[in-house]
Amino acid sequence: MEIIVARTAGGVDELMWARELVASARSAEAPRQAQSVLLPLELGLSLAQTACAIGRSVSRRAS
Repeated sequence: MEIIVARTAGGVDELMWARELVASARSAEAPRQAQSVLLPLELGLSLAQTACAIGRSVSRRAS
């Protein structure tokens, strides 16, 4: 049986970038990108919760 453990959100350095992107977004995709950083870091949402909130699916690809 495989145990899946949720990762804690990282990328605190990206918060400023994400906040600026939300404020200056000119396309529909830009706020989604920023929200994908902000929601887990600021609200503690999981990847699945974040994906649901921004209308995307969770990527299963390893980076």
